[in-house]
Amino acid sequence: MAAIGTIERRIHEEFGNLRHAALSAFWFGQNFLWIPVSSILLQNRVDALVPRDLQGRGIGLAFGLGGFLAVTVPPIVGAWSDRLNTRFGRRRPIMVVGTLLTLPGLFLMMVAGNYPELIAGYAIIQFFFNGAGAAYAGVVPDVVPAQQFGKASGFLGTMTLFGIAAGTGTTFLLGDVPILYVIIAVVVLISLVPALWAARGEGATPPPPVVEGRPLADRVREFLRPLHEGDLAWVIFTRLMVSAGITVVQFNLLNFFRYVVLGGAAADKFTAIWLLVVTATALPFGFVGGLLSDRFRRRKIFVYVAGAAQAFVALAFVILYPTSQPVVFALGVAYGVGYGLYYAVDWALAMDTLPDKSKAAKDMGLFHVALTFPQAFVPFVAGPVLDAINGPHGTGGYRVVFSSAVVFMALGTFFVSRIKSVR
Repeated sequence: MAAIGTIERRIHEEFGNLRHAALSAFWFGQNFLWIPVSSILLQNRVDALVPRDLQGRGIGLAFGLGGFLAVTVPPIVGAWSDRLNTRFGRRRPIMVVGTLLTLPGLFLMMVAGNYPELIAGYAIIQFFFNGAGAAYAGVVPDVVPAQQFGKASGFLGTMTLFGIAAGTGTTFLLGDVPILYVIIAVVVLISLVPALWAARGEGATPPPPVVEGRPLADRVREFLRPLHEGDLAWVIFTRLMVSAGITVVQFNLLNFFRYVVLGGAAADKFTAIWLLVVTATALPFGFVGGLLSDRFRRRKIFVYVAGAAQAFVALAFVILYPTSQPVVFALGVAYGVGYGLYYAVDWALAMDTLPDKSKAAKDMGLFHVALTFPQAFVPFVAGPVLDAINGPHGTGGYRVVFSSAVVFMALGTFFVSRIKSVR
């Protein structure tokens, strides 16, 4: 027992809170970019460039094209980083190059004067920033001790929420103006620096040897195996369902608030405030939840509570169709509880169930697809459905799309029970 305690203390000293915070800093920068760009700026630009009766299709097409890249890039780049061997590590060179090449996409979105330019800028961001994120996802299981996966997930969840809060808060204060895009670029670059420092040691061991002469079909099956075998497959499926529910809510918020809650008034600042309420509530639940999941060695209970809270809010949107702003903000608090608890253990579940750490970035890339695929598929399908039901002046389509969120959340919560190796 004394020897085990000594080892645990050494691990704690070598990977303390400072390094956890530094490693998760890049997740702050990622969410400082993704949430304002996807939830507010892109939709606001589409509304300005596309007639109202085509806005659902315009938003759906933009997210569909960008989301296709978000689905295909992470596992491919992740697998590449698993095999990369440089004196700067496997992951860090990709993180740096991908982040730098994201900046032209931000610039193009900033100056876009028509819909095709807007889509092109968004696609550039999706391609290169998802590549950087895929390599980054492999760093965490590379360098974090297994005994601290819950703690790491809590830090990552907290930085996610801080990034959302800071990004939406800055968007609320400044609005959709050129300086906002410059600030986003600067924050992303600054957040990368401590993560690179904390990732030291990744890539120190040579990659596993490549087995030559294997048929292409066998290599593809091996590449995709975590999607249909083992506990990681259930983690990916449940994340896919929960992410689909979150996507339905997130990408319909602005226009739901505009046309249902506010009766047609501008909704960008209202949406930013609502998201700030959500993240302010989620922050303590996200951080403490990760620590508690390590302490009690339980992850599933946090997902159960999170799914119930988020499904409740989506159901309230469907049933109440609220026009009272205090009610809407109260629902934001409830949503924040679920949002925080889910992100508290999201990464920990994946890292607990990785089948082969030598392929961590590839498998974490597949895990990442469970987040990005709904962002591509859901708006692409929901946009035309929303337009068809709403017509030029109606709002009934929001009941349909938010009902789908309830279903997705319920499926993602229930099937967590199928994960056998995690309590």
